[in-house]
Amino acid sequence: MGRIPEHILNEIQDRCDIVEVISGYIPLRQVGRNFKANCPFHHEKTPSFVVSPDKQIYHCFGCNSGGNVLNFVKEYEKIDFIDAVKLLAEKTGIKLPEYKRENNEGDSIIGSIYAVNDIAADYYVKALEGSGEAMEARRYVEKRGLEKNYLKTFKIGYAPQGWSSLTDYLMKRGVNIEVAIKAGLVQKGKNNSFYDLFRKRLTFPIFDVRGRVLGFGARVMDDSSPKYINSPETIVYKKSQNLYGLNFAKPSIREKGFAVITEGYLDVMTSHQYGISNVISSLGTALTMEQIRLLKRYTHNIVMVYDADQAGEMATLRGLDLFLEEGVNVRVATLDSGHDPDSFIRKFGPRGFSERLKRSNSLFTYKLGILNKKFDGRDPETMAEIVKEMLTTISKVRNAVIKAGYIKELSQELSIKEEAIWEELKKTKKIRSFRNAGPDGRVAGKKINISPAEKILVRLMLEDGNVINRVKQDLQPLDFKNPDIKHLVEALFDIGLTSDFIDAGKIINYLEEKVEPYVISFIVNEEMEIKDKDRNISDCIRTIQKERRDERLKDIQNRLVTAQKNGYDDEAKSLLEEFNELIKRRA
Repeated sequence: MGRIPEHILNEIQDRCDIVEVISGYIPLRQVGRNFKANCPFHHEKTPSFVVSPDKQIYHCFGCNSGGNVLNFVKEYEKIDFIDAVKLLAEKTGIKLPEYKRENNEGDSIIGSIYAVNDIAADYYVKALEGSGEAMEARRYVEKRGLEKNYLKTFKIGYAPQGWSSLTDYLMKRGVNIEVAIKAGLVQKGKNNSFYDLFRKRLTFPIFDVRGRVLGFGARVMDDSSPKYINSPETIVYKKSQNLYGLNFAKPSIREKGFAVITEGYLDVMTSHQYGISNVISSLGTALTMEQIRLLKRYTHNIVMVYDADQAGEMATLRGLDLFLEEGVNVRVATLDSGHDPDSFIRKFGPRGFSERLKRSNSLFTYKLGILNKKFDGRDPETMAEIVKEMLTTISKVRNAVIKAGYIKELSQELSIKEEAIWEELKKTKKIRSFRNAGPDGRVAGKKINISPAEKILVRLMLEDGNVINRVKQDLQPLDFKNPDIKHLVEALFDIGLTSDFIDAGKIINYLEEKVEPYVISFIVNEEMEIKDKDRNISDCIRTIQKERRDERLKDIQNRLVTAQKNGYDDEAKSLLEEFNELIKRRA
């Protein structure tokens, strides 16, 4: 590996049962010797995500995500490999040796961005606490009722109004200005000048689930526009993949069994300050699939609370269907007009807010209420539009009993026969299936193009070390077409194992920089029964040899034509002899 000793990685994997680790993130169902689930990395209705306890490998045959336990944690937690190793080492009680990261540009930039974000967050906090210029900001937070200990917990700060206050501070600290630009804190002006993105605003650091600062939101303290500006997308910050306050709320979410989703930073802060600590924010946008999957790590029950205005209602509606697709139970709480959670809690207290959460409506009731207000009337065209809108949601409900109940309720509400709604539901399913399928009917994912002969032969080599030496007698790595397979075979030949068992999960680490983990997991986890092993080995070797000869013949033919055309008689004669020799072998 170069960065972490291989024996340490092996020890971590030996102490981590992949089924136990993955079941801590998603529910697994045992099917024979393996376990299955709906893939957490793409939307699907039929489980194609397979976990093998015997091989300690997972693979999704829908999107081709796969690998060992380290790969899963890395992909699910959206962290780099080193951090995945650290996380599992901590869980298993393994002490990692002191080491320095390799001089990898990507890792170096990521670490530098986290570091400069921390420096900026501390700078803004100190500016709010002690700067004379920040008097207006301090009066503002006091007026909003934000207590000092919560300002400190959430690291709320103030960006001074000077064009380059933060820029100058970072440069004095020796921070590379290019890193500050990549972090989205500093922008480049004319004549090689630099200026701060955030000026004369309250700053709200946006943390990931591990408490690292990803970026910032910044709010004005008057009625000027825009009210909020946010950090741009960076290597570490993707707005659609994070939820504000989740790092603080996750213990309470697990304890209470549900999460409350609001729209703004102050909604979250006020809720936590008043003891309602399972509240998070969608960062002011319609919820995304990535945010919902992130939240599913902690709960499958959601109460959404949005401002009682049309924009809030429509944002809620867009998010509802995504929850259903991910199998999440969602309810919607509404507040009095003119109130957001921040103002509502301050006026009616935490008890009043909790009562609204208890009186939240099912998504069906909420959406139907919105549509009834939007489409005022009971003519056939209007009812058809309401049914169409409702069926986009009902069609995504997984539980057949709940789905039937919703259709019955919709039938009674609109005085339409249930049979007619069921008929429309069938049409909705057909349209969705057509839209969601790729050209070959499968979910788009990572491409794997391996010939059957190469796949079977490598599968046998990974299952039995004795097969390696047999294959080595007849084939070379260059005889294999697929680039990943070439590297894999080359590594197996170099290892030269003679035992009857090869740990494919650990070979993934050995080949991390040469072979994609999902290629190995695809080969190993595919349900493929090989009855006559010896015959299969011989047949696969012959097939690969033939394919290699045919490839060489085609290459020689092309070169021969070129040589004859240009009058290179000696080269043409040599190529012709080689061509005839290969023809004899093929015969």
